[in-house]
Amino acid sequence: MSSAQEGWVLDAGNTRIKLAIFRDDKVVQVLTDEAAEEHGRRALDKKQLPKQMLIAASGELTPFWNEWSKLCTRNQTDTIQLFHLNAVEGFDLDSSYESMGTLGLDRAANARAVISVDSDSNWLIIDVGTCITTDWVESGTFTGGSIAPGIDLRLRSMYAGTANLPYPENWRELAAEGVGLHLGTNTIESLLAGAIGGANAELQQRVEAFHTEFGDFRVALTGGDAECLELRTRYPIFADSNLTWKGFHLILKDLVQKH
Repeated sequence: MSSAQEGWVLDAGNTRIKLAIFRDDKVVQVLTDEAAEEHGRRALDKKQLPKQMLIAASGELTPFWNEWSKLCTRNQTDTIQLFHLNAVEGFDLDSSYESMGTLGLDRAANARAVISVDSDSNWLIIDVGTCITTDWVESGTFTGGSIAPGIDLRLRSMYAGTANLPYPENWRELAAEGVGLHLGTNTIESLLAGAIGGANAELQQRVEAFHTEFGDFRVALTGGDAECLELRTRYPIFADSNLTWKGFHLILKDLVQKH
């Protein structure tokens, strides 16, 4: 399949620029920062742009992508359907949330994704990234949730706020090696037990609290650091590392249909 038949989603998030390449509605590649820019540069030079593209950025784009978006629409003979999404108010999402204008685009994308999976069920979406968000979708309606520091932010805040605690640069590798979630036998392990184990316990308790208040529901788990957790709930966990990307891609398709 040629690149002209691809769909792209560019996510200008909190810490990195990420570009997801879709073919046949499936994520085939995710590129970050310099690699994403190089892919965009080659596509522009070779006139092999995607047929549709969504730029999801609540703030300013980097200079490269700002200029790229202008050039790709100006210099190509084949029209690219390029959509800039700056706020959730730019697309349709049933919601009772009181401040849709400030709702994070990733939270809305997650909601769009789970609604496409099962719009009749209630969902608790857990996204473990820069921040840890838990969002409640009730029978197809986004109602809100919570935002807490992510695992890396917890470790960095302890490093910044104390005189002697280190920041373990390789904490993800240590977590993958099975460093305990709850009992640290040295300073680094104790930091991980506090940050990762604390997040794990917090989320398990939140799942139980939602069950007490709302009854049965489905759990969706996503985010780059979700694999560090060991959540055990009474509900099957629908884990999908590409959930946010799939939501953005569905939003792109919604916008294409509207235009």
